[in-house]
Amino acid sequence: MAMFTTYIDDSGSDPSQHVANATALVIPGSRILALQREWDALKAKEGFSDFHTSAFVARNRKEGFGDLDDEKQKRIFMRVRHIIKKFGAKVISFTVHKKDYDEVVPSELRNYAGRYHYTWAIRHVVTHLSDWRLSRGVADPLEYVFDSMKKGDECREEIETVMEQAERLAQEKGRNGEFVNYTFRRRQDVPGLQCVDCAAWATYQYGLLAFRQKPLHPFADMAWKDFCARNRKDSSGPQDWFSAATIKRKHLEEWVQKELADGKSLARFKAWEQAKSATEKDRTCLGTK
Repeated sequence: MAMFTTYIDDSGSDPSQHVANATALVIPGSRILALQREWDALKAKEGFSDFHTSAFVARNRKEGFGDLDDEKQKRIFMRVRHIIKKFGAKVISFTVHKKDYDEVVPSELRNYAGRYHYTWAIRHVVTHLSDWRLSRGVADPLEYVFDSMKKGDECREEIETVMEQAERLAQEKGRNGEFVNYTFRRRQDVPGLQCVDCAAWATYQYGLLAFRQKPLHPFADMAWKDFCARNRKDSSGPQDWFSAATIKRKHLEEWVQKELADGKSLARFKAWEQAKSATEKDRTCLGTK
């Protein structure tokens, strides 16, 4: 078991949505069984099988939340947040305005950095997770768990590309194995994915406020203030518990200018692509693909 397991969720991947978000919840490996027990107890007590935040907030009957009254809904939401704060060692989130991304990021860079907005967000999340691990002096690489996607799905392929490219860069720095331990699992089966879904929903809603001036849903406001309060209580400078970034347009422009002027990232992306193409060609010739 890895020393820390990271559960990653995305919000806003639907084309009709205006912002995209990637959020990670880091849980110590030694605490996962305790989380499972506490989560199972909550499900049994409150009568739900899969906590999906948007369905829960909307009291979606098809997903088992049609019988919620105000008191029960608030009680469950408070317990979910409590579990996240109790077992989570770190939350990292990036939110980007899709309109800004489409207008600012040129096709040359987008082809490598991510066609999908949330791919760009995931790329930054995993980079900051690695920095967090190193800043904590954690010896072992993190384990990464993503919400399930079918093999061959373009969204999954982009995430796999992000992880492969990140691993190549880590190898250049002498940190082999930094990004190889990742899986895709069903949210319904994994308490950590259900927990991070709640954090991702809250930060996504905050992104809508920041970029689209959409008033916060009361539950999103509740969660945001709760997570920020946990942050203030246990703040330790750069290792704050709750790190949620909404990327302003000017910061996106600065990132693009830096990447294009430096050229190193594009060169690495192209080198990775050539190496991957050569490997796939070899496999095809050997009949192993």
